[in-house]
Amino acid sequence: MSQTRANLLMLIASFIWGTAFVSQTTGMGTIGPFTFSFSRFFFATIAVLPIALYFEANNFLKIFFNSKLLKLSIATGFFLFLGMGLQQYALQVSQVSNVAFITTLYVPIVGIISRFIFKSQLHWIIWIAILLCVYGSYLLSSNQSIEIQKSDALIFISAFCFALHIILIDVFMKQFNSPFTYGAIQYFVVFILSLILALTFEEPTLKNISFEWFEILYTGILSAGLGYTLQIIAQHKASPAPAAIILSMEGVFATIAAWLLINQTLDLNKIIGCIAIFLGVIIVQLIPIMKKTYDR
Repeated sequence: MSQTRANLLMLIASFIWGTAFVSQTTGMGTIGPFTFSFSRFFFATIAVLPIALYFEANNFLKIFFNSKLLKLSIATGFFLFLGMGLQQYALQVSQVSNVAFITTLYVPIVGIISRFIFKSQLHWIIWIAILLCVYGSYLLSSNQSIEIQKSDALIFISAFCFALHIILIDVFMKQFNSPFTYGAIQYFVVFILSLILALTFEEPTLKNISFEWFEILYTGILSAGLGYTLQIIAQHKASPAPAAIILSMEGVFATIAAWLLINQTLDLNKIIGCIAIFLGVIIVQLIPIMKKTYDR
């Protein structure tokens, strides 16, 4: 797979996540966040599992009998569950603007972890792209005042978990290229953990779940099943830091979808924010060209 194709897959994933954000915000009218989560990841699992069994049947056994790969798969699913769970809880106790902005800090966190823990060599222009994405995300969430709250610590932990999720995908896919099996295990982990918490803290019923069937199917099959699987496939080629920058386009697509579908305001700040993030993504695409220029 070429780098261009990998970037395109991540852009498609961010588009799916962005448009699914509307369904995530409207899909909990009659059910709690953990019920919504286990329902959507149930459908994500059953959507991807047959593909994994058909195309990667041998890989299932290889992963289950390789303790390192199995632990990596479970850990990736755990951090995905933790990131989403903390973010969803924070939406109930914190300002939406705080959640939206602090969550995007996973972009610089990925860069910092890649550089200082994994000793990856990052092109200097990556840091400019990261700053543009963070600034753009701030503008997208600046329709409300951003005030520091105690619950913001949970959002930062959520952002850290999303960063670890991206990095663990890179670690796994560099060792064993089996995206569907890897994805199915992740989604099953999120499903089981969300189900446990839903049964513990909520009162899920089939009747209430059925009221949100469209949102659950859309976010389960498309956002989780397709979107996260495209991310996994793409990260076999893409490095974590550039991947995080491209995936931050989710905020741009979410803003546009909210404007088109639920009539949310698209003011000047949000337009500038979208442009800033888009410029960050464009800058990442220039890295191969700049490397060739400097290598001459």
